[in-house]
Amino acid sequence: MTDRTYVEQLAPLDLPMPRTYIRVLFVFEHAGSTLQITQSLQSGLDRLSEQLPWLSGRVFPKASVQDRASSIEIRWNANNAPTLVDKGTIAASYKCASSHGMPPETIPSDMWPVPSMIDDALFATGVPVFATSIFRFADEGLGLCVCLHHNVVDGTGFSGIMRLWARNVADPRFTFSSSSRSRSERLAEALSFDLQETSSISSENLLLLHPEYSKIPPTVPDELPSCTSKLFMISMHWIDILKELMRKYMSKAPTTNTVICALIWTTVTRVRMQYNPSLGGDISQLAMAVNGRQRIGEDFSTLESPFFGNAVFYSLSKFPAGALATSDEAPVRLLAKICEHIAQSQSHSVINSRYIAEVYHLIDRMEDCRSLFVGWDLFGSRDLTITNWADLELYEMDFGDLLGRPKFVRLPYMEADGVALILPRQRAVSQEVLEVMVMLRRNHMDALESDPLWQILLAIDRKNEDDVRFNI
Repeated sequence: MTDRTYVEQLAPLDLPMPRTYIRVLFVFEHAGSTLQITQSLQSGLDRLSEQLPWLSGRVFPKASVQDRASSIEIRWNANNAPTLVDKGTIAASYKCASSHGMPPETIPSDMWPVPSMIDDALFATGVPVFATSIFRFADEGLGLCVCLHHNVVDGTGFSGIMRLWARNVADPRFTFSSSSRSRSERLAEALSFDLQETSSISSENLLLLHPEYSKIPPTVPDELPSCTSKLFMISMHWIDILKELMRKYMSKAPTTNTVICALIWTTVTRVRMQYNPSLGGDISQLAMAVNGRQRIGEDFSTLESPFFGNAVFYSLSKFPAGALATSDEAPVRLLAKICEHIAQSQSHSVINSRYIAEVYHLIDRMEDCRSLFVGWDLFGSRDLTITNWADLELYEMDFGDLLGRPKFVRLPYMEADGVALILPRQRAVSQEVLEVMVMLRRNHMDALESDPLWQILLAIDRKNEDDVRFNI
């Protein structure tokens, strides 16, 4: 007798996410017996799969749903659980890698349990929702690789699942009951008023209201440029100084998020203009991922009943590229203005439940979700995309006596042009830094590393760093 197969169709907000995995590496400094650790992690994963049965499923395309040409669903069988894969030992030394900040390129790509991208052939056969593997360094320490399908969860959902897994490992008596309602039901109920209020807006007008989306596919160059990524440690010392200096130029005190994003945006634009001076006459767009859970409703997603699905929306800030590039000439005044633009684009008055309902309708009416694209330039070295994971608290995940808390949280090495990701903050340290992964063309990355203002931001533990002054 075969196990019963359960099916859940993904919600409209899940569908436009890139067909890829969210892949995160957790590095633990002290690790005991591999067998004991594997058994402990697997036992916790077994319990987690009972609490979230869909985690053991696979993601499949669905040929047609009502008037839609395509949709996506999860299929799973009862009493199944993902298996933790042991990848063995890598040649790299933990002591050496940690002394250099654990750069992502240290970890061989074959340590990951699944590939990053999912092509059409693989997607058609169904791919796992969740996959995980472990490996050891040559001397000490252990790496835990975790992959979750992006059509199923966003960064916040990933964090919630990791929190539950850690609790199940640390405390075998831990219990958790997931919501009996599907993600679509929860969204429809929470957005019911705004969905009704916005139902009469035509799809054409919805696109006009939301320039962060487009029906026009991005223009892909004939030859893709060589790109790379690099991890930077930005001093909170300078972020705090800039926040204080900018306060008198802003209606509200700037946040760490707006300051660091403004600094990345201006610096990247400045180095790009060294190679393309004509960019100065263009408008640059900064697209930033925004967690919409609290904007849907204060009680929509809680610790007791988290929403694991996608609730990611995009703010879009626009600013003349020439002004961005010259911000180092009067950084405090101009940075304050740029921060105001960023803060306004992400404000609750802009991205609210009505905004979210409009995006819901826009996606839900698409005959094929693959025909909806982002509204900013992915390949022209003009626009920038930033995702902020600073508050995901991945460093606070405690896996109990055998592993404890991770020493490093890293993403795999990736290649793209104009993407930045602010990694989870590690607040319980004496001198906190912001870890930022930047992806650019290789020659632009070289220019970024030698940019004078960027070098100041990376300054840590310098005896005379207080002698450096920003122009007011």
